Amino acid sequence: MPEPGRKIDMSSFDLLIKNGTIITMDSGLSKKRWIAVKDGVIKALGDTDDYPDSVKDVVDLGGRALVPGFIDTHVHSSMTGIGQMGIDLTGINTIQGILDAVQDHCDKDPSDKVVCGCNMLTQDYIEEKRMPNRYELDEVSGGHPVMLVLWTAHGGTMNSGAIKKAELTDEMKAVEKDGYFNEDKIAMHIIGNIYNLMSDSDFEEIYINLSEKCASQGITTLHSLDGMMVKNDRDTDILLRIIDKLPIEFVNYTQTFDWQKILGYGLKRIGGCLCVDGSPPQITAAYQEPYPIAPHTRGFLNFTDKELYDFVTATSKAGMQTGFHAIGDRAVDQIMNIYQQVDKEIGIRHLRHRIEHFSVPTDRHIEMAAEMNIICAAQPAIGNMLDGPSGNGFESFVTKEKAQIHENFARVMKGGVVVTGGSDSPVTKIDALFGINAAVNAFNPARRVSLTDAIKMYTLNAAYAAHQEKEKGSLEVGKQADMIILSKDPYCPDVCSDLTTVAIEETFRKGKSISRRRSGQGSAP
Repeated sequence: MPEPGRKIDMSSFDLLIKNGTIITMDSGLSKKRWIAVKDGVIKALGDTDDYPDSVKDVVDLGGRALVPGFIDTHVHSSMTGIGQMGIDLTGINTIQGILDAVQDHCDKDPSDKVVCGCNMLTQDYIEEKRMPNRYELDEVSGGHPVMLVLWTAHGGTMNSGAIKKAELTDEMKAVEKDGYFNEDKIAMHIIGNIYNLMSDSDFEEIYINLSEKCASQGITTLHSLDGMMVKNDRDTDILLRIIDKLPIEFVNYTQTFDWQKILGYGLKRIGGCLCVDGSPPQITAAYQEPYPIAPHTRGFLNFTDKELYDFVTATSKAGMQTGFHAIGDRAVDQIMNIYQQVDKEIGIRHLRHRIEHFSVPTDRHIEMAAEMNIICAAQPAIGNMLDGPSGNGFESFVTKEKAQIHENFARVMKGGVVVTGGSDSPVTKIDALFGINAAVNAFNPARRVSLTDAIKMYTLNAAYAAHQEKEKGSLEVGKQADMIILSKDPYCPDVCSDLTTVAIEETFRKGKSISRRRSGQGSAP
């Protein structure tokens, strides 16, 4: 910031953005009038209009807003891209509707290439209360191996051609009956083998298209949960090969227990959806009490304490940040106790281990997470989607009391835990403003957070979660110039109450535009 009354020589800067509301998200939550960039780094900010115009590139906000680049902390990149290349089954709630979508897609492709669908509803939301079976899919697939994955990404169904290519083990032979798979271990095996049928060029195209899509949504950094969903973590290998050519930054979290391999890549992050439990709509998330809609089960824990302990101990000793998927309170309890045991033995607080979802923590779990500096990687749009405008959608899975604290990240924040924001794409769309709006204007008032806390989830907190808080997350001198122009100031009351009215107008990474400016919004001469 310049001294009062002193002009800064701006001629040596590459970019000046002025004449609007610059929301810095710094420790004082200050707002500025202009920002100057050199070599991709923020060099100066100002409170007044006291600056010259002799800069290489000048962007006049014209009263619009500038915020730090958004960071999505939970994206299944390869799965998202494969779904975009295949069949989007969002909202189709009949067997015939699903079969029609498959036939329409397959009829347009005369090859025998594998076809994948995503975002299929679970059977409780399909009119016939079941999935399409292998024989029904055979009739419409035109010789293609076809696999349809549920919106939860923890199960699906496939035709006979896909069954032949899924390399089922003896314990998985029951899947052959109707093609339906639900249990986590089996699902990850099948999905991994089918997705592995994609070519290297397919995966490269996936990452290129995904990064361009993210840029258009104001996302400058993406925590990419790769591996596991593709056999032998092949998608990770391809991503690392092209990562420096992509317009946004991919922070890789490989979902594997082979920590030595990941360390050999030079990476110090591992995990993500290493699933301690499953998914509530599939009745596989692990709760302390039975499901109200399925009293015969409490869901499932996927690993023994010893398996988790050995892995967390090894990765922590290697200085690796580790993340696990844990939704139900029984799953949260298991992984939190493992983290606590390893913390007492060797110390883990500096590593910022993560729990993805952290959906139903007890007060004790929240205290433990705050004490051990465990990151909660949340997805506010999922909770809002399950609630909907008609009521609390979690009452099918847990008691009414627990349904109120399910996905209640305001409560987690109040307990001192760092909470980040993500999409869990393809579960919900990659759109940080959509997630922020879901957190601020949730259908259930109990799940609402302040606008500032919601933006922090996708900026400052997200940067901290990846040990990048010195580089990004706020607009401050010395940090990367990752920035977004918004069509409106989100802090205006009429805007804050409906953030869906805000548009992403331009995205910058390291001071360079990575999304096309709309007509009439070009740089000033």
